[in-house]
Amino acid sequence: MRISVSLFISIFLIFLLAGCTQSSLNNQSDTLPFGGDQNGAQQPGFDNNFNNPLPPQANPPQNQPMQNPPSNGSPQNNLPPSPGSEMQGINPNAPLPSLPADVPKGEWITKKFGDIEVKYFSTAITRGMTESGTDFFIKLKNTGSSKESVCFTGITPELRSLIPSWNLHFFSLQDSPIELSAGEEKRLWYFASIDLAQNMGSSYFSIPFNVGKCNSPANSVDLNVTFGGTNENFWGKETSYIYGSVKDESGTPVSGATVVAMMNCGRMDFKAETDPAGNYKIPLLGMEDINAIYLGKELACDSIDYFLSLEKENYDYYYNGHVAPTRKEPKQVDIILKEKPVAQNYSLEWEKKIEDNFGFFWIKPSSDWSVFAAAQSKHPPELNKPTNFYLLDALGNILWKQPTQNECWGIDITNDGSKVVAGCHDGKVYAVNRSGEVLWNADFGSMVRSACISDDGTKVLSGTAPTLINSSNGTKQDLKWQGDWLRNCAFYSDNSGFVAGARDVTGIDMQGNQKWRNVIGEFPLFMGVDNKNNTFATGKSRTLFDFSSTGEVLWKHRIPDHTATAGAVTPAGNRIALGTVGGMVYLFDESGNLLWKRGSRAFPNASSAGHNAVAISNDGKLIVVGTAPQNCLVAYNEIGTIVWENCITPDATNKDLLLGVMNVQISSDKKEIIAAYGDNYIRKFRAN
Repeated sequence: MRISVSLFISIFLIFLLAGCTQSSLNNQSDTLPFGGDQNGAQQPGFDNNFNNPLPPQANPPQNQPMQNPPSNGSPQNNLPPSPGSEMQGINPNAPLPSLPADVPKGEWITKKFGDIEVKYFSTAITRGMTESGTDFFIKLKNTGSSKESVCFTGITPELRSLIPSWNLHFFSLQDSPIELSAGEEKRLWYFASIDLAQNMGSSYFSIPFNVGKCNSPANSVDLNVTFGGTNENFWGKETSYIYGSVKDESGTPVSGATVVAMMNCGRMDFKAETDPAGNYKIPLLGMEDINAIYLGKELACDSIDYFLSLEKENYDYYYNGHVAPTRKEPKQVDIILKEKPVAQNYSLEWEKKIEDNFGFFWIKPSSDWSVFAAAQSKHPPELNKPTNFYLLDALGNILWKQPTQNECWGIDITNDGSKVVAGCHDGKVYAVNRSGEVLWNADFGSMVRSACISDDGTKVLSGTAPTLINSSNGTKQDLKWQGDWLRNCAFYSDNSGFVAGARDVTGIDMQGNQKWRNVIGEFPLFMGVDNKNNTFATGKSRTLFDFSSTGEVLWKHRIPDHTATAGAVTPAGNRIALGTVGGMVYLFDESGNLLWKRGSRAFPNASSAGHNAVAISNDGKLIVVGTAPQNCLVAYNEIGTIVWENCITPDATNKDLLLGVMNVQISSDKKEIIAAYGDNYIRKFRAN
C-alpha cells in the first residue's frame, strides 16, 4: 500500500484515534488518548501473562534506480534471472542497511541481582514502515534453588511523565510482581505505539526500568531503554526479488496482474505487474537486509518474511503466507489463478436516515431479525450532547426511541427482542422493553462504556466496574472485581458466566467469582466468545489472544499493520475475522493459523475498518467488513475473494459526524445484512 493509501489513512487515523481513555478505577489504566502487517504466534518460552497512525512516507519509486550495477548488466552472486525481465534496481552486493548516525545504537545487555539473571536489548526503535509500534521484552531467569518474587516497573504516573505526546500508547502486558520458580524463565512484555515519531524525522525517549526482589528493594537493577522511530525509506535499496509466472487454470498467461509482496512484520510493500507473457519480478529487500533492519532485537512477530498476494478481476484472491528471498537465493513463485465463482449479490432492501447528534455506532438484531436495537455514538471527539437509542422493526420503522443525556457505546438486545439495554456516557444503564417502556435505569455516576445481555435474557452486565443486573427489575449484584474500568463484555452461551474486558480480560462465573485473569495491555476493542467458552480479544497492544475457558493462552498473534478495532468469531470458534484501522482484514482458524490477510478493498484502495464493522457468518464462509471514512460494505468468501461490494457516497453535511460504516451484522442464513453508518443512516440488504 503505497503513498496513495498510506498517506490518506495516516491523516484519517490521526484524527480517528485521538481520544478515548478515561482514568482508571485503580490508577493503573492508560491516561493517554485513544488510539497500521501480520503474523505473531506465541514464541517458545513465553509463559507469563501477557495504536499508531500510518506515517507518511516518501513515494516509493515506480522505476527504482540501479545501485552500483555490474558493467555488463548481468546479475551478481550467480543470481538467476527472472523470466522476461532485466535486473534493474537490484544490487545484491549493497551494504546491509545500517542505522543513521543520529540513531541510538542498541545491544544485548545481561545484568543480575541475587539469583535472578536479566537480559534485554537496550533500544526499541522502529525503522520507517518496517514495524507498527514496537514490543519490548525483558528476559528473567531464576538461577537459584528457591522461588523468587520479582517486582518491576509498571505504568505509573511517573513513567507516563517520561513519554512524549507523540507516543499515544505505552502498555505493560503484565502486573507486578511475578513469581519465578527455581530454574524458571519468564519474559516481561511492554508495547510502545511510536505513533508520530516518523512525522518528526527521528524521535526518541528513554525509560529507566527497574527490576528487583520484592522483599529487598535495594537488591535490584536499573535498565535504561531508548524507545523511538526513524523515518527511513528502504524503497530503492532492493537486494533480491520474487519472480515467477501467473497463469489461469488452463495454462493461459494472465497479463496486467499486480502481484504484491508485503513484509509480514511490517507495513512496507513491493509490487510488480505481469507482462504480456504473464511473468513478473518484484524487486525487494533480501532476508539479510530485513534481519539487519530489526537490529537483532526480539520481536513479537513469528515471521519476518513476506506474504504474496494477487487480486485480479474474474479470479479468486491469491494468498501465499510465507516467501523468504535472500540475496543469493531469490524465490520463484508460479501462481495459478482459479476462476472466481459466481458472485454473491445483495440489493438494498431499505434505508433509514434518522437525524440525531452522533451518527449510528451499533445495530443489534434479535435472533429472528424482526427488530433491531441501534445506538448513537462516535469516536472521537466527544460531543457531550443528548441523543437517543432506538428500536426499529424489520422494515426500518422506528418502534420507539429512548432519550439519553449522552452517547451510548454499549447496547444489546435479547434473543427474542423483548428487552434492550444500553450503557451510556451519561453514567446510566437503561433497560427498555419491546413496547418502549423503561423497565429501569441504574446510575453509576460516571461514563459507562459497555452493556451486554446473557443468552437466556435474565442478566445484564454493565457499569463502570462490572456489575450483574437483573434484566427485569434492575437489582444489582456486585462482583469480586479487582480489575479496571469495564470497556467490553460477553456472556458465555451456556449462561455459566461471562468475560469482562478492561486492561485485563477476566472470566467470572454467575456467582461473581473470578475464575481467571490475563493482562493484555489495555482494554479489548474486540472481544468475543465461542460456544466452548474460549475468549478472543485484541486491542491497542496489537496482539490477538485466544484464552481457553480456564484462562490458558491457547495462541496469540501479533497484528503489525495497526490496531484491530473490530472482529467477529463463529459460534464454533473455528474462524475469527479481524479488521484494522490500517485497512487490513485477517481470517484465522481455531488453532491460530492465519488463513489469509488482505486489504479491505481491492489493491490499492484499502480503507480502515469501521469501529465495530466486522461480521462473520455462523459457518465462517462469509465475512463482511464496513470501511471508514469510505462508506463501503465488502463481503469476502472463505479464501478472501471479494464476492460483493457496496459503496455509497456518505452525507458529509453534518461536520460533527464521522463518516463510514460503523457496525455490520449478517443473518444466520446469510440472506440479510444490516449496517449502521456514521452519517446517521441504517441500511438493510437482502440476497438476490
